[in-house]
Amino acid sequence: MKKIALSLVALGLFTALPGFAATPAPLPAAIANHDGPIRIAVIRNLGSDDNTTQFIAGAIQEGKKLGFKISTFLSNGDDAKFQDFVNQAISQKYDGIILSQGRDPYSTALVKKAVDAGIKVAVFDTAVNGEIPGVTVTQQDDASLTNLSFGQLAKDFNGKANIIKLWVAGFPPMERRQAAYKALQKQYPDIKELESIGAVSSDVQGDTANKVGAILAKYPKGKIDAIWGTWDAFSQGAYKALKENGRTEIKLYSIDISNQDLQLMREPGSPWKVSVAVDPKLIGATNVRLVANKIAGEATPATYDFKAAAIPQALLTAQPGPVNVASLGKIIPGWGQTEDFIAPWFATLEAKNK
Repeated sequence: MKKIALSLVALGLFTALPGFAATPAPLPAAIANHDGPIRIAVIRNLGSDDNTTQFIAGAIQEGKKLGFKISTFLSNGDDAKFQDFVNQAISQKYDGIILSQGRDPYSTALVKKAVDAGIKVAVFDTAVNGEIPGVTVTQQDDASLTNLSFGQLAKDFNGKANIIKLWVAGFPPMERRQAAYKALQKQYPDIKELESIGAVSSDVQGDTANKVGAILAKYPKGKIDAIWGTWDAFSQGAYKALKENGRTEIKLYSIDISNQDLQLMREPGSPWKVSVAVDPKLIGATNVRLVANKIAGEATPATYDFKAAAIPQALLTAQPGPVNVASLGKIIPGWGQTEDFIAPWFATLEAKNK
């Protein structure tokens, strides 16, 4: 799918009105004349981990500001349940659907079915093959997530280490991260992968802790230098195993962020060195904005990438007070902020729904 470079200026769609403007921006007819509240279904093929909770919160908060009714559905990695949720949302004639973590081979057909039913669709980290008119495919910049996290590991160990990889196949972001990792393996041939484990379940953290604990029993101290986690739910489990088994000499490098992650990274003697992430609340909110613009008849891009930021442990431990995901913007420039897809008429809706 051809990437469409995003710039609000280039799109020329959403020029912000001055703060002193006396006249509210008029609502698009499709919004103004809508019968009842606009209904959006957010369907995510993961469980209720901290990252998912924030993603959902971002969607709900953005919807509430606009007066939309946001319904959320989590399928815990159960592909059949995910498909059922999508089909139910289509049959219930939601105005918009946001899909997250949908997989091959079924996601493309589901998206087309929703579009054919007149429903506006945006997807995040979902396997959509080919460009579907009217649909925006959003994703994190998985190459930079991988390069920044694994790159820090390589730097800390001078390009020579024995590692455990926490990864699972089948999810689009995981496949993209694996592709970037393969390239880095060629760049750092002396970083050896001893084991690769990972599974999506209703208790990812607990299951991963058990799996990592079993691996630690196989490799005595000095045999494993680091763990690279491609998802923070995996990394939380690995952290638990390292602490419980007294193996914090093994350093942990991760992708994604949550309040729990930040707390663990700041614990005394924590082996968690860095997380690289996009604010999950921002991802949820931005997808709601996209669907809102689609319902209004505004032009939206076919693709959109969220840029990643590195969150080093040293920066976190240097902070005198509490740190959470919401406050990262005070120490990570641009964290959790974008004006993308905020149309002038959003302010009109927000004023009506205060």
